[in-house]
Amino acid sequence: MAIAKTIKQYLDSRHIVYSVLEVSRFETPLEAALFAKIPPRSLYYPVVMRDAFGLMMAVMPASHKLDFEGLSELLHRKVSPAFQTQLSSVFADCQPGHIPPIGIAYGLRTVIDAALTTPDEVYIVAGDHSRLIKMSRKNFMMLQTNALLASDFAQPVEGGEETDENVEVANLSWGSDFRAKIRQRVEQATELPPMPEMATRVFQLRADPHAEIADLVKLIEQDPSLSAQVIRYANSPYFNFRGGVDNLHDAISRVLGFDMVMNLAMGLALAKPFKIPRQGPLGMDHYWQHAVYSASLMQMLCKEIPKEKRPRAGTSYLIGLLHDFGYLVLGHLFREEFDVLNKRLAEEGLENRMQIERDYLGVTHGELGSWLLEAWNLPDELVASTREHHNQDYSGASSIYVNMARLTDQLLDMYETGEVLDDELPQALLDELGLEPKQVIKVMTQLFEHGTNLNDMVRLLAA
Repeated sequence: MAIAKTIKQYLDSRHIVYSVLEVSRFETPLEAALFAKIPPRSLYYPVVMRDAFGLMMAVMPASHKLDFEGLSELLHRKVSPAFQTQLSSVFADCQPGHIPPIGIAYGLRTVIDAALTTPDEVYIVAGDHSRLIKMSRKNFMMLQTNALLASDFAQPVEGGEETDENVEVANLSWGSDFRAKIRQRVEQATELPPMPEMATRVFQLRADPHAEIADLVKLIEQDPSLSAQVIRYANSPYFNFRGGVDNLHDAISRVLGFDMVMNLAMGLALAKPFKIPRQGPLGMDHYWQHAVYSASLMQMLCKEIPKEKRPRAGTSYLIGLLHDFGYLVLGHLFREEFDVLNKRLAEEGLENRMQIERDYLGVTHGELGSWLLEAWNLPDELVASTREHHNQDYSGASSIYVNMARLTDQLLDMYETGEVLDDELPQALLDELGLEPKQVIKVMTQLFEHGTNLNDMVRLLAA
């Protein structure tokens, strides 16, 4: 692909003097600077975001990365990464992740960090992964005349100020800082799947106060596999519905309930695009086994929690399905790192996996999952539970859901290792939730009495 058509037309129409530089294929702005043998501060790139008014673009040099929280404070409104579907639509003439930092050409509002010193010669991505556009500082700033000038929303990248042309690629592609590398990919929303269409439509229906069962039935019927899973779940012995059900309307109205099915559909649709290896402690088989058992256990525990603090069963089920979502993100973005971690945990066990993840990746699966769920603008309780479900010190607004996810993980780990529940139950956590040990033991007994049906569901989802 040559220069993006929109950019070429815009530059030519304004008589901007520029030249095109062909370089080796690059994936990140820092790699582009390295291959072009230019200082990273000379190459400018954008991060496309969304706020209450639509899409906007933040422009900064490759030596820096965007601080979303800092920019949100400066603008006095929340900014979040744009959805991939939005990027694909607006920047149809650009390859994913290689958008030129000229927002005005695409009708986007732009903000540029005025605290950064612009060099005499400026380079920008041309719209593909092997070309850069070179122009003078004067011409570059002329293209930013409509941009909002702000300060201190771009943070230096470790190694980003290097100018030695012999520096290895790994140092300039953030290979030494995996956390920064993956967070940038999630924030820029260029390499992860957009929120699946089914999940988007379920989410919209979830927010509609006038939505009815017929609306949900009509939506789910469009996905035969999802329809079959909902009906199968409604026929589970756990619900003990006499006579069984053979259609979606009865499954929702007579057995599962609107809220429950809404969140079940949401969870299954969100995870559907992600494919990871089946085997190992992080593989697809284990992921869905843990997710299905966690979701069912959280839903069952909800009924035992005192009414004055009882959370929504449907939301609890969704959190159970998705609280380990970060492993899907890891496997999708970084297969090599995923495979190494999967093998290492298979050898060393899961007991110290949080420390192993931090040591090897610099980030935990909870953080990975929460970054994408937040980018998709999903509910705060889902984001917080995904991020904090291993944090015993969390006391935020979503603590009831976080504590339930923590308890669920501990109970399932205890069961798998053969520990005696009544001797090992985390009493402090039970007290937080208002649960008695006998209630928890009863629920665990019921859960595994229905293991055959849950395992059938696991096999369907992992296939």
